[in-house]
Amino acid sequence: MIFELALLAVIYTIWIVLLVNAMVSSDEVSLTVATLPFIVTFPFALLLAASAEVTMPGVFAIDVLLTLVVGVLLFVRWVMAIVGE
Repeated sequence: MIFELALLAVIYTIWIVLLVNAMVSSDEVSLTVATLPFIVTFPFALLLAASAEVTMPGVFAIDVLLTLVVGVLLFVRWVMAIVGE
């Protein structure tokens, strides 16, 4: 369980760093590179949170909420980049 929660913490840290990187990206290529870690890691985060839910209730709900927030922020950044063209 501690290993799963540690992996979730690492994934959330990656998400925070990529959000900062995505917000300062100036073109679509760097924005794509900044978005890829989220696309790759969010299924793993959901699986880890679902398996940790057995011993620590509420982890999955928190993970879904964080996934939603990060996803919406990245979507808004993509829309701003496309409209700014």
